[in-house]
Amino acid sequence: MAGQVKGIVCLLIAGAILAFTDGLSKYLTADYPPGEIMFFRASFVFVPIAIMTWRRGGLGSLRVVNWKAQLARGLSALITSFLFMVAVKHMPLADITAIVFASPIVLTAMAPYFLGEHVGWRRWVAVIVGFGGILVMIQPSADVILWPSMLALAATVMVSFRDIATRWLAKTDTTNSIMVCTTGCIALGGLSTIVFGWRMPDQEGFALLMGTGLLQGVGHYFLVSAFIHGEAVVVAPFRYFAMLWATIYGYLMFDDV
Repeated sequence: MAGQVKGIVCLLIAGAILAFTDGLSKYLTADYPPGEIMFFRASFVFVPIAIMTWRRGGLGSLRVVNWKAQLARGLSALITSFLFMVAVKHMPLADITAIVFASPIVLTAMAPYFLGEHVGWRRWVAVIVGFGGILVMIQPSADVILWPSMLALAATVMVSFRDIATRWLAKTDTTNSIMVCTTGCIALGGLSTIVFGWRMPDQEGFALLMGTGLLQGVGHYFLVSAFIHGEAVVVAPFRYFAMLWATIYGYLMFDDV
């Protein structure tokens, strides 16, 4: 039980941080292409990763045991990031967050097959009621553009695959190695889009890209830790609380109502 509580707390912290970085990313999409944002953000994520690695295990903690699961998580995170970046430019922050945060429902359905975790009817009810309650509270707009919504829905499925891969890795690999491999995949994927044209960041843009990356690193550390300490079907529903932060950030940063 202590591990479950620790996982829940980690996820609540991660949600507040990552919702803010999503807001910063949406702001940046007005001036920079998705791949460029992904590359710079992932590059600066390595700074907090390096600090955490030094404090928790050193280089030895970067040893990879399950390469297949690391690659699966990295590719899932890369695809999720790209789909989200494209969609968030055209949608209110709360709306896209509401769609992506349907992932606990997808994850709950997939957990018995990919993780071997038992999902009882009580957990199904908790997931569905929790998601419905948050939707009632934030009331996402009904005039969401269709194609960005489809991209957000695809990102939802990829988020579930990412979380499943995280649970696989919890048995063999450290949080540090998971973060390094996943961040590396996103950085390389973002860098590959340079052939389509990038814009040189100005001082404000560079500062925002750097800040987003640094916060992203801290947020993802808590995210990975959440699924390592707790079972996916128990921890995942608490991600819904980040939707409230997304609503607040959307209102403050973009006047979303």
